[in-house]
Amino acid sequence: MQVSKKKLRLVLTAFVVFAVVCVMQGTGALDWAENKAYDSRIYRTADLFPPSEKIAVVLLDQESLDWAKTEKQWGYPWPRESYGKIVDFFKRGNAASVAFDMLYTEPSIYGAKDDESFALSCKQAGNVILAVYYDSSFGEPLLPVEPIASSAAVLANVTSTLDKDGYARRNRFNAPSRNAEPGLSVASLILSGDMDLLNDVPIAKGGGMYVRFQKDLTRFAPYNAAQIIASEYAIEKAEKDGVEPDFSGDVLDPSAFDGMHVFFGLYAPGLFDICTSPVSAVYPGVGVHICQLDTIVEEKFLRNCPALFVLFLILFTAILGTLLGALFNQIQLRKIIAESVFFICIILLYVAGTYFAFVRGLILPVAAPVLSFVISFITSVSESYIVEGRQRRYLKSAFRQYLSPAVIDSLIENPQLLQLGGERREITAFFSDIEGFTTISEGLNPEQLTQFLNTYLSAMSDIILAHGGTIDKYEGDAIIAFWNAPTYQSDHAKRAVDAAFECQQKLGQMQEQLTAITGRPVKQRIGLNTGIATVGNFGSNKRFDYTMMGDTVNLASRLEGINKQFGTYTMCSEQTMMQAVESGCALFFRNIANIAVVGRKEPIRVYSPMEQSVADSMEKSFTRFEDAYSLFFDGKFANAKEMFEQNAEDVVSLKYAEKCTELMNNPPKNWQGFLQATQK
Repeated sequence: MQVSKKKLRLVLTAFVVFAVVCVMQGTGALDWAENKAYDSRIYRTADLFPPSEKIAVVLLDQESLDWAKTEKQWGYPWPRESYGKIVDFFKRGNAASVAFDMLYTEPSIYGAKDDESFALSCKQAGNVILAVYYDSSFGEPLLPVEPIASSAAVLANVTSTLDKDGYARRNRFNAPSRNAEPGLSVASLILSGDMDLLNDVPIAKGGGMYVRFQKDLTRFAPYNAAQIIASEYAIEKAEKDGVEPDFSGDVLDPSAFDGMHVFFGLYAPGLFDICTSPVSAVYPGVGVHICQLDTIVEEKFLRNCPALFVLFLILFTAILGTLLGALFNQIQLRKIIAESVFFICIILLYVAGTYFAFVRGLILPVAAPVLSFVISFITSVSESYIVEGRQRRYLKSAFRQYLSPAVIDSLIENPQLLQLGGERREITAFFSDIEGFTTISEGLNPEQLTQFLNTYLSAMSDIILAHGGTIDKYEGDAIIAFWNAPTYQSDHAKRAVDAAFECQQKLGQMQEQLTAITGRPVKQRIGLNTGIATVGNFGSNKRFDYTMMGDTVNLASRLEGINKQFGTYTMCSEQTMMQAVESGCALFFRNIANIAVVGRKEPIRVYSPMEQSVADSMEKSFTRFEDAYSLFFDGKFANAKEMFEQNAEDVVSLKYAEKCTELMNNPPKNWQGFLQATQK
């Protein structure tokens, strides 16, 4: 049921985000961001597309103005005869077209003959394109004056197509009027007879075509007006003198422009018209038409994605963001960093893909899919923290008294662990019991007993959990716990020994508090053993516990009880001692006995952990114990008893003295050097 609810929530999240982003896309709310993404791709890929060699640009720049003033004494505006010289020059070179991005809407200030001279040059060339301009309301066009207008081979519209934000990203093929004058670039194709090139041009959203801009017009074959005019005058002079023009110096050879499309525009400060393009906020207006023709001639077309594919991208990113967000539901630094890096990488990978597609001529949407991915991810993360975070907090609150945080996290991350079944794994088992608890409990009323157990069990449990242990269960005053399951812990033996030692220290610190309740000292015995056990969920289908089973567990329980035979309070097996020392345990392990517990024939060696400083203080006593123990091992009980009794400050030695008396009174038939436990 929970899984189904989660799936339904994820599906609803994805489709709600999909619907919201589609509405934003349809209403134009994302146009600004999408345009900026488009502009970035135009700018960053511009240098990958070399300009057409069929296009030449002639600019009336500051150098040309200075030359005219010095050499010809022309102020600005120049006499229109000068533009006629430009036309004459390119007529000599058999240029395919000569397009002027200039308005001749007023008669020349130099008189009617000046207009007639320019008109005659245009008419004789037969390949001149003159500009028509439409104002912002697209009313009547501003036409060249006569006789200039009628001398043009084609009258062309020079009004750039601007988007709502004032940027020129695309351009129309024709003027937006009933006269339908072609654009400056289309007019060039008309004169060269290449109109069939328009058949393959994809139509842009909003009309016209997308233009691949060059960052600078000087990337085309660049010339200035002074060079062209000076060259034409030099050629005319050579003809008048009856000699061949010398093209070895500054004089340009007109034949170099054979079949080329020539554009003339203003480029001097304060003269040229500018527009805002994706590559520059101050782009020459004529550059829009030049780059449009360049895009057509070189077939560097850009086309929009089909609408259905855009919808698919939005839906796909909504689903992807939702699924990724559903995994992002733990406040863990490592996971947050990993998820964030993955999240960012997906966005960067998609954006990189849009650039690759852009170079290939496909305009993939950026704003809508990225926004869909981000919103769905954030929404899904928020839902996970709200819904699943609430469940996590509930589980942690409910089980924190019984399970370590690692176990709780493991169960939350792996719900399959909440199923019946087990596995064999090496663990360190922990059993503790209060000495004389029956007597203690009989002297307390229910309220006092509850207070005592809650105080004692809480303190001991906190220590066990702090060392990464899993509390199996409580049995009255007894605590049963283990390490290395369900999560792996390479130092589980050390953790268990350290926890046991700290529990004994804490109990000592709590004596005054507990004695006030019980009226007598409180001591606990702890048994530890390391080995293979079966751990997992055991019980019925409706109720089960995560617990441990096996001989390893039973031995830990036996060691807890054997403490009373030697007057010790913490005892561990040799296996636990060895692994704890290998993991860096700083405690000293005192040899206690070689003993066969109830239910086992083979003896095991057991130890009692203590602080090194305590062991150092009892070094002589422990040495005497080892000497006596050697006699005991050899079956020399009388001699061993005498030495044990001489070591009266050591409670373990006194217990051995009692054992020697028992063995002397009832000599074993086949002494093998180890004790046999007679009770659990």
